[in-house]
Amino acid sequence: MNNDAHNPQPADSHGALDLSAAASAAGQEGPSTSQQTNREGGVGGISIPLIDTCDDSSFEAIAANSQRVPVVLVLWAAQSLESKQLLATLEELAREKAGAFQLVEVDVQQAPRVAQAFQVQVLPTTVALVGARPVPLFQGVAAKEQIAPVIEDLLKAAGQMGVTGRIAVSGSDIAKPIPEEHIPALEAEERGDLEAARAAWEKIIEHNPRDEEAKNHRARINFKLREAQENGDPSAQADALFNEGKTAEAFNVLLRLIEDSPEDQREDYRVRLLDLFRIAGNTPEVKAARRRLSALLMI
Repeated sequence: MNNDAHNPQPADSHGALDLSAAASAAGQEGPSTSQQTNREGGVGGISIPLIDTCDDSSFEAIAANSQRVPVVLVLWAAQSLESKQLLATLEELAREKAGAFQLVEVDVQQAPRVAQAFQVQVLPTTVALVGARPVPLFQGVAAKEQIAPVIEDLLKAAGQMGVTGRIAVSGSDIAKPIPEEHIPALEAEERGDLEAARAAWEKIIEHNPRDEEAKNHRARINFKLREAQENGDPSAQADALFNEGKTAEAFNVLLRLIEDSPEDQREDYRVRLLDLFRIAGNTPEVKAARRRLSALLMI
């Protein structure tokens, strides 16, 4: 087994673990697919994990799940950085789909017979089981926007095959997990050390400039620090208005300061305004203020 790029290999029933036998065993586990869907695909949903793992001994149980809900399997290896990237993307999609499919992560070191059954040549490889029958999806890593349509097509195909159940999920199941590197910054904020929290967020952003969530947290901490520093800064009025929920008025205060201030003071007010934009989100007020800010900066 290697990590070189190959043409996609279809998942089939050859190998030490017989997929056709697993399908037969799964079909004997209980009622027909339509009966299962009627009983378990409603409001309550199916009581299985949204994201699970699998080894050789538990594969038949996973195949049985696929009689009720589509199952997406990622065959991966711990030493493969690409594998970890793909797992994170598919976990995000599984949470967004909120039970429309089950994601099963298969470490090939722990499930060599499963890997052999699917004739895995490239790591990671992603396949699906629908009605305990294998469906090849893709090999290697792809961006989320490329994988999402593949999942949509799988769900449509599963629906045509009568596999339309949903997994029962809770808020914690679909909540985005906190990245491990964010924990020290959040803990610093929790104990009230805002300066340490800001320094921690700055460090995270320095190492990963694309971490938009960290930038949002930094903006929120900057806002809290300004609240604690009553130093007569003219922009304090904007923070007070924003805190009262008067976002448009707060933006107007800072926009007027940017317009009326000398060029060497504009940058500080611009950064403060951008912080408020991040905290507010993509609202109509933010969009309007962004347009005004762009026009001012072009003058």
